[in-house]
Amino acid sequence: MSDKVHKRFCAMMLFSRMRLSGLTAALLLPALLAGCAEQKQPTQFAPLRYDNLSQINLNVNTLTLVDNTVTHPVAGDIGYKSPTPPVQALRQMVQDRLAAKGGITSANSAQFVIDRASILHEPGGTLQGQIDVHLDILNPDGSKAAHTEAHASQSLHPDPTEDTESQANLYNVTKGMMDSINTELDTQVHRSLTKWLVDAGGMPVDGAIQAQPLTSDGTTGATTGATAAAATPEALSPVSAAKTGQATSPVTVPENAPVVAPPADTANTAASTTENKAAAATKAQDDEPNPIFPAGEDDDSASSSSTTKATSPKPGYLKLPSQPQ
Repeated sequence: MSDKVHKRFCAMMLFSRMRLSGLTAALLLPALLAGCAEQKQPTQFAPLRYDNLSQINLNVNTLTLVDNTVTHPVAGDIGYKSPTPPVQALRQMVQDRLAAKGGITSANSAQFVIDRASILHEPGGTLQGQIDVHLDILNPDGSKAAHTEAHASQSLHPDPTEDTESQANLYNVTKGMMDSINTELDTQVHRSLTKWLVDAGGMPVDGAIQAQPLTSDGTTGATTGATAAAATPEALSPVSAAKTGQATSPVTVPENAPVVAPPADTANTAASTTENKAAAATKAQDDEPNPIFPAGEDDDSASSSSTTKATSPKPGYLKLPSQPQ
């Protein structure tokens, strides 16, 4: 039954009772008012949980929660009267939504701080709730690497005939503030801490900062593509040589075998060998008798005179074309 219907029902009951005698009405009126007040007050309140919302995974190794409301309480705070106090709701939110997923590869830590979580009974019967929190990413030395904050407020103007500080009213204020702070925290984290977000498996998302462990010699463990390609057995295999048109004999390269670069003068040595072979072949050809000039040419006469000195070949040297030489 809604509040309006319930109030109308109560009013009708009161007017009907007014027809009775004054003594009877005087006896029944307080009971009827108490009955109406008791019926509209809920007796159970659903726990405030946030594990149905998306989780915020941070690339840090630890996540701690600091409650500054203990050391800096707000004067007049009545939030503790709520079925779920705002501070308790914030602790539940951190447990359900924030997680450290960086593991041992990350040297950074995260700190979620509750600066304020209060409900005040303002003059005029107004309930005013306020939540202030911030989230820091800390370096190993404790200095801040990144920072974001979120704020939420909630006001409630109960019916003057109701108990302003009832559990129902305080619960509604707390729930409204927590709905707002969840939305605001999402917005601020994705705006200011994008580089520190990872997925549930700890893998960076959206350009997040990722750890790069060092090797024993102090250099990063990353391997360039050129280095990896040079170190593969395919670089020395017959298949690779065939692709480039080079002839090679089958070889077996052990796995992880070091790559040995050829000597710098290999190309020069090969060229010299080719030249030597060509020179030897030319010399051997020169040593054979010339069928036209068996005795050789006279360089002096060829260059200085137009008269050519001809000599006959030795007897028996010339053979008919049909006979093999």
